[in-house]
Amino acid sequence: MYAKYRSYTLAGKEHLHVHLEVNPTGFIDIEIMEKHKQLNAEFEDLCFEEHGNTTELDCVEHCKPKHKIWYIYLSRNDAKELTTLIDEAKEEYEIIMRDLC
Repeated sequence: MYAKYRSYTLAGKEHLHVHLEVNPTGFIDIEIMEKHKQLNAEFEDLCFEEHGNTTELDCVEHCKPKHKIWYIYLSRNDAKELTTLIDEAKEEYEIIMRDLC
């Protein structure tokens, strides 16, 4: 079970750079390099919303989906890749848990 890492440039005027860690235990960690800011969330708290050529990645409070904790804007292709990484991490975790039983 390995974490997967990616680096993206955020969509928007500032073109900030982020490093992401997708952990199969169900967590994502994001570091916005220029702002020295750390964001993290559980997979179940993430929502992807498409807005034209960009996709907004929202972290919402689990019981209150209208309350955003943080959000970033990714290119559509980066968001698709991130979605795939999260899906693969979930599948990998399920396989490992089944093998343990």
